[in-house]
Amino acid sequence: MNPRTQNLVWLVALALSHLGWWYGTSDYRERPDEATLPSVHPKNESVSVAGFQTSTGSLTEILADLDVSKRRQNLTALAETAVLKDAESAFAELENIPGLADKQAYLKQLLSTWAASDPEAALNACATLPPGELRATAYAATTAAWAVKSPQEAAEWANTKLTGNARASSIEAIAQTWSQSDPSAAAKWALEKANLPAGSTAIRVVMEHWANTAPDEGAAWASELPVGDFRETALTSVLSEWSDQYPAQAAAWLDAHPQDAALASIVAQAWTESDPLAAAAWAQKLTDSNLRITATGTVISSWAAAAPDQALGWINQLQDADLRSEMTLRTLGTWAADEPALALQYANAIQLPDQRATMQEQILSTWASAAPDQLAAWINQNPNLQSSDTARQHLTGAWTESRPETALTVAAGIRQPELRLEMMETVLSDWQEKNPRAVADYVRRYPQLAPILDQ
Repeated sequence: MNPRTQNLVWLVALALSHLGWWYGTSDYRERPDEATLPSVHPKNESVSVAGFQTSTGSLTEILADLDVSKRRQNLTALAETAVLKDAESAFAELENIPGLADKQAYLKQLLSTWAASDPEAALNACATLPPGELRATAYAATTAAWAVKSPQEAAEWANTKLTGNARASSIEAIAQTWSQSDPSAAAKWALEKANLPAGSTAIRVVMEHWANTAPDEGAAWASELPVGDFRETALTSVLSEWSDQYPAQAAAWLDAHPQDAALASIVAQAWTESDPLAAAAWAQKLTDSNLRITATGTVISSWAAAAPDQALGWINQLQDADLRSEMTLRTLGTWAADEPALALQYANAIQLPDQRATMQEQILSTWASAAPDQLAAWINQNPNLQSSDTARQHLTGAWTESRPETALTVAAGIRQPELRLEMMETVLSDWQEKNPRAVADYVRRYPQLAPILDQ
């Protein structure tokens, strides 16, 4: 064998020996075929939360999304996928979600899905959470899912095993689920717990559901209950929701049940939001005078907040002078909270002196308490109006404690001598009691005030 051939054989042998060693190593034997390797996923299509697969992105990617709505939607989708793979591991991921609202979005879906198949395990998981809003949310989601199949069992468990916010939230969630499938049964359960907070919570939810589906049935059921707080809660709940949607029908039902006329303000309040004229006309037809005044007042209070000039136009047509005066006063008081100058302008035009003075007092008292600097500016612009002295009187009272020197200046501007002296005495007396040294210094500067202080 020539040297070239010998070298070639030796190289081939060496290569084969290395190939045999490489193939024989464990690393090579355990390496999967390239066809079985995971492919590189496009962005936002691979998910890895404790090994779970979803199409919304990884937990880290989801939490980095600044779009709050999208982030919580994706957290919900992630929870739904994760819990079906491994519920306990999915629940453990909760500690990696920082914000309470994000935790709640993830947890609600996770526990709702989990409890549908294994409520006991889901409830046990809830118990591991620290007391507070998140635990209450968890129990509510779990018991609501449980209630789909066994509402009474879920309600009894929540009522006896839970306390505080967790119980209240769970009972409300269970009642919402239960009322959709069998409101009569849910109402019956609530009635059995009438003396407990759980009963009041449940009946409110059931009645609100009834009001959206069959309000006349709900009202009829509630009206047959024994007189008491539970009956009132039930009727109030159904009438409130009913009146929001169909106030005329709710009012007609109440007219047909005069024993429940005390709830007229509930209907009046809701009706005013959509049609204040109709609500006011209905309130005026109530036969009981006290209820009529109360319901009318309810309408006017809401109406005045939205359109005081319209409310006053309707009030001026009332035949009852006392009611007309009372409703005008109430409207101007509401108007004064937002637009006191306009309310006062209206009051100044009232012809009857006593009524005009009463209205001015109401408005200026409100104005002085809410915006004294604004009232001071108004006085400077309108120094000689009949109501200006009343304005100075109320402004003096508003500043007596906080700004006594300024209050004295305002009081000194009152044109009526007796009222001027009275208000200055009040300010000096109050100031003397709180800070006699400051008053002494002030009187030395203005000795003409000494006689007032000595009275």
